[in-house]
Amino acid sequence: MRIPQLLREIAAGSLAGMAVGIVVGGLGARLVMRLSALAAGSVAQGVTTSNGNRVGEITLAGTIGLIIFAGVFTGIFGGLLYASLRPWLAPFARWRGLAFGLGLLALAGSLVLDAANSDFIILRPPLLNVAMFAALFVIFGIALAPVFDRTLRALDGGSVVSDGLTLLGIVLAALFVGLGLVAGFSALASDPTAVEIITLLMLAVVVVGLSVRALGRRVASRPWRLGTYALLIAALLVGAAYTYGSVVRILT
Repeated sequence: MRIPQLLREIAAGSLAGMAVGIVVGGLGARLVMRLSALAAGSVAQGVTTSNGNRVGEITLAGTIGLIIFAGVFTGIFGGLLYASLRPWLAPFARWRGLAFGLGLLALAGSLVLDAANSDFIILRPPLLNVAMFAALFVIFGIALAPVFDRTLRALDGGSVVSDGLTLLGIVLAALFVGLGLVAGFSALASDPTAVEIITLLMLAVVVVGLSVRALGRRVASRPWRLGTYALLIAALLVGAAYTYGSVVRILT
C-alpha cells in the first residue's frame, strides 16, 4: 500500500471516528445515563454521581462534556484503531463492524465498565447498566464501518476540500497519538492505573498496526502475518481480562 493512501485512511479514521463518537459515545452515553437514572427509581434521584452531577438532572455543561470526552476523544481513538486494523478485519467482510465493536468491548470495556466507579453502585440494577454501556461499544463498531468507508471515498476525491479534510484528520491523529503516548509513558514511570495501562495498550495497537501496514509487502509473509495475529490476540486477551474482572466486580 502506498503511504499517501494509508495517510488518507488515518484521516478517515480520525474524522469518521469523531463523527460516530459524538453520536454514539456522546449522545448515546447521555441516553444510557438517562435510562439508568429512570431504572434506579426515586431513591437514587438527586444523588451526586462520581463526576459531580446529580442523578436525574440533564445539564448543558454535562452534555457538552460527554460530547467532548466520550464523543470526540474516544471517537478519534476508536476510528484510528479501526483504520490501523483494517487488514485484520477484512476476513469478516460485511460483519467487520460487528467484529470490531466486540473486539473494542473486550479490549477497552474496562475504561467505561470500571468497578471503581461509584455510579455502578448508585444506579441499579447493575446488570442493566453493564448491558447498556457494553452495547455502546458494539453500536460504535457497527456504525463506524460504513461511515469510515464513505469518509474514505470522500477523501479520495482529490479536491481542495477533500485534501484539506485529509490534512485536518492527519493532524488530529498525530496530536492525539503523540500526546497519548507521552501521557502513557509518563504514567508508567509512577504507579499506572488499569485505565492508563489499557489506554497505552490501545495506543500501542494503533502504532504497531499502522507501522506494519506502512511496511507493506515486506511483512506480508506467512510468519509475519501469524506474528501480527498473535500480538493482536495477546492485546485482546489482556484487555478482556481487565474488562471481565471489572464486570464481575460490578455485578457482585
